[in-house]
Amino acid sequence: MLIRSLPVVAAAVLLPLTPVRFADERPADVGRAVTVEEYGVYVSLAEGLSEDFETVVDALTSAFDSAGWALLAEYESGIDRDDCSYRSAVLVVNSSEYASSVVNMGTHAAFALPIRVIVYQDENGAHVAAANPLSLNRTIISEDGFVAQSADVVEQLKSIAATTFPGSGSSRQYGQMRNRGRISRTMGLIAGGAFADKIETITRVRPEDGEGLSEVAHRIYEGLGDVGGSWDWDIRTVFMLDMSDQGAVVMGVTGEPMEAKALQIVGSGNNSARSELACPGIDHAAAFPIELVLIEDDGRIAVQIIDAMFRMKMYFEDAGRVKFAANMLMPGSIEDEIRDKVEESLY
Repeated sequence: MLIRSLPVVAAAVLLPLTPVRFADERPADVGRAVTVEEYGVYVSLAEGLSEDFETVVDALTSAFDSAGWALLAEYESGIDRDDCSYRSAVLVVNSSEYASSVVNMGTHAAFALPIRVIVYQDENGAHVAAANPLSLNRTIISEDGFVAQSADVVEQLKSIAATTFPGSGSSRQYGQMRNRGRISRTMGLIAGGAFADKIETITRVRPEDGEGLSEVAHRIYEGLGDVGGSWDWDIRTVFMLDMSDQGAVVMGVTGEPMEAKALQIVGSGNNSARSELACPGIDHAAAFPIELVLIEDDGRIAVQIIDAMFRMKMYFEDAGRVKFAANMLMPGSIEDEIRDKVEESLY
C-alpha cells in the first residue's frame, strides 16, 4: 500500500499554454446574453494507460518533482473491497508560486490548496485526474477574479501528464458541471450558499509560550495522529502546507472508511457510461483529503473547516438528490469526528 508524507518545499513552473474552455449561453440578470464558462469538478489528465498502477504512480511523482512541484503526500485511497479490486492513489502536490497567489486572495482562499491529483484504475486501464481548480476556485476564491491563475495551473497539470504519458493526454471534465461558483441548495434546503458563510471554526487555541501559528499547527498535526480509541471514520492527518509567513497553514485529514463510503455512494454520478463498472466512483477520489485551515485570530489560532455537508455537495453533487437525502447523517458524523480529534490533540 502506498503511504507517503513528505516535506513542503515547492516552486512553481509556469507554462504558456492556452486553456481549454467549455462555454454556453444564459440570460444575464439585466436581460442580455453573456458567455459563461462551464467546468466540471474534476478534470481528466490522462486516460487508458496500459502501464501497471505502481508504474504510473512512480512516473507521475517523478514528473512533478522534475517540474519543480513538491509532493506533500501520497497515499492509497479507501476502497470498498467487497465490490472493487481496483486501486486509487492520491498525490497531494504543491507549487509554491501558485500557492502564494491563492493565499494573496485572502486566508479563506487557502481552502483551495493544495492540488489533489489521482491515479485510478478501472476496466479500461489506468487514468490520471485532478480536482479541477477552474471549478473549485470559482466557488472558494472568487466568482470571476482568479480565472487566469486557475487556467494556468490546469494547463501545467495537463502538460505534466501529457509529457509523462505521450498520446494519452486528456482534457475531459467530469463530475458536477457548473457555470458559476455559488452552489445552489438541493431541494431548496440542503448545503447551498456562499462559500464564505460555510467556513466554521472548530476551536480557537491560545498559543503556549514561544508558540506561533506554525508551532500550534505542528502540535495539532502530530497530536491528532496520536489520538487513540475506536472511531467510525479513522480520521488521520496526511499533509501539512505551512504558509504561516503568509498567515495560514493548511492541513489535510482523511480516513479510509470515509473515502470508501463516499466513493460507493456517488457511484457513476452523472456519467452513465461508468454505470456498469465494478467501482465507478473511484474517479472521484480527488475529493479527499479534507482541508483544515489555521489562521491567527485576535491573539489566538483559529482552526477552521468547511461545513461538511456543503463540502460533500461541492465534490459529490452529481450523486443526485436521492443519495444526498439518504446519507444526510454522514457529513455531520465526519465533521464531529474531526472536531473531537482536533480537540483531543490539543488537550
